[in-house]
Amino acid sequence: MKNRIRYSEKFWVPIIILAVVTLLTVGSSPLFRTSPWDDSNAMLTMGRSMLHGVVPYRDVIDQRGPVLYAVFALGALFKETNFFGVFIVQCLNLLCTYIISYRIAKDMTSEMIAPQWAALFGPLALISTSAFGLSGAPEEFAFTSVLYLLYIINHYHRHVSTIPVTVYYFLGLNLSLVFWNKYSLIGAFCAFFIWVAIELLRQYDFKRLLRVVIASLAGFLTISMLVVVYFLYHHALDDLINIYFVQNLTSYGKTDQTILMQLWRLLLLVATEVGLHPFVSAFIIFGWLKAIYNRENMILEIVLFLSSLFFVAMQHWVIDYYNIVWLPFLAIALLRIASIRLPESLMRPTVQAQIPLLMTALLLILPMVNNRSALGRLVISNEETAIDGQSYVAQPQFATAMRKNTDSRQQPTMIMINSLDKGFYLSAQALPTTRFWHRLNMSYQQLPQMYDAFANTMRQKQVQFVIIKLNTPPENDATLLKQQINRAIDSHLQQPLFNNYRIDETARNGNNDSYVLMRLKNLE
Repeated sequence: MKNRIRYSEKFWVPIIILAVVTLLTVGSSPLFRTSPWDDSNAMLTMGRSMLHGVVPYRDVIDQRGPVLYAVFALGALFKETNFFGVFIVQCLNLLCTYIISYRIAKDMTSEMIAPQWAALFGPLALISTSAFGLSGAPEEFAFTSVLYLLYIINHYHRHVSTIPVTVYYFLGLNLSLVFWNKYSLIGAFCAFFIWVAIELLRQYDFKRLLRVVIASLAGFLTISMLVVVYFLYHHALDDLINIYFVQNLTSYGKTDQTILMQLWRLLLLVATEVGLHPFVSAFIIFGWLKAIYNRENMILEIVLFLSSLFFVAMQHWVIDYYNIVWLPFLAIALLRIASIRLPESLMRPTVQAQIPLLMTALLLILPMVNNRSALGRLVISNEETAIDGQSYVAQPQFATAMRKNTDSRQQPTMIMINSLDKGFYLSAQALPTTRFWHRLNMSYQQLPQMYDAFANTMRQKQVQFVIIKLNTPPENDATLLKQQINRAIDSHLQQPLFNNYRIDETARNGNNDSYVLMRLKNLE
C-alpha cells in the first residue's frame, strides 16, 4: 500500500495521464489532416496565410481576432500541412491550465487529494463537457486567462485591495490576450475591473487606484501595441478596425425589436446557456454554497460568472462551444468540492490511495462520454474515414482535381461562396487570393459587401475554382444539380457563377455534407 501511495504522489504521473487524454480528445491532434470543426480549418488557413505575408483584414477577411490568427500561425510554423502544430499549441495551453489549477489546489488545501491530482480538475473542466468544440476555438484559449483571473481573486480571498499592483499587470495582459482573441469573451474581466474601480473609489484610495490603472493598462498595452505595430507596419490598421470592430458590431444581430424585447431575448439566451449545461451549473452553485458555508464572500465571483453569461448572450445566439468561457467557474467549483473535509472514518490510507485511480478514470471517461459526437469524427483510417462512419473524401478528391488542372508551379485559386472553409484550402495546400474567400455566417442583408465581392470575383474570373456546399446528396442529372446549386447559394451569386463557371465534379462526405467543384469555363 505504501508503494501505491508514494507512486500516486509522483508529480509526473498526472502529467503523463493528462498528455494521453489530450492526445485522445483534442481535435487538432496528429490524427487529423483536416479538422472536423469548420472554423478550425478557416483559422489554420488564416494562420498559414500570415506565414506567407498575407495580412488579415487587409488581404483576407475573417471575423475573429488577430491573436487567434497568430496562435494558428505559430501552429502552422510547426507544421503547415496538417494540424500537428496547432495540437502542440493546444497542449501548451492545457499545460498552463493545469499549472494554474495546481496553484488553486494548493490554496484550497485538501487532506483527501494531493494538489497535483486535484489540479486535473482544471483540464477536466475544459475538455470533459459537450461545450468543448474541438480544435482550437477562441474560447479554449480564453479559458486559461479566465481561470488565471479566478485564481487571483481566490488567492487573495476576493479582497481586491490586497492584490499587489504587479499582479494587475498580468491581469491586464490576460485581458488583452482575450480581447484580441475574441472580444465578446471579456465579460469576467470587465466585471472584475469595474468592481476594483468601485471598491477603491469607495475606500477613497485614489493613489492605489491610479497605480492599478497604470499597471493594468501597461499589461493590456503589452499585447495591444504588438497588434497595432504589426498592422501599422502593413498599413492595415484601418482594415483591422473596420473588420474586427465595426463589421462585427454592426453586422451581427441586426434587429428591429424594441429594447424591452431585446432584453427579454438576452435573458432567454442566458437561460439557454445554463440549460445546455444543467449539471455544470449545479456543480458551480454547490461550490459557492460550500464557500458560503465556510463564511467566504462569493459576491464578486458570482458577478463575474453572470457577466460572462451575459457577454456570451450578447453575441445574439448561443453555440455550445461559446460556453467554454464560463467553464473555469466549473474548474474552481470542482476544486472547492475536492477540498471538503470528510469524516475521519473515511480518511484512511486505503481510501486516499484510490483517489488517483478515480481522477484518472474521470479524466479518461468523461471527455469520451460528453464529447462522443465530436470525437466520433476522429479521422483514423487513411485520413478519410472516421470512427462514426463519416467520410472525408471531398477535400482530397477536389484537391487532386484542382492540382491536375493547375500549373505545377502555381497553387489553385478558389473561393467558397456558401460555407466556411471545410479544409479544402489545407488539402490543396492553397492560400486565399481574394479578400472574401469563404462565406462568413452572415446573410446578404447583414453583409452585402461580402456577396458583392464574391460576385465580382466570379465575373472577373479572379479564381479558377468555386466550391459549393450542398446539404443533400448531389443530383446525377445536370439540370437538377444546377437547380440544387441555385437553392444552396444566395440569389445574387447565381448569374455570375453559371455565366463563368461550369460543374466539374461532385463529392459526398455524408448525407448532409456534399460538395460541387465548379471550374472556370476557359480553364483547360
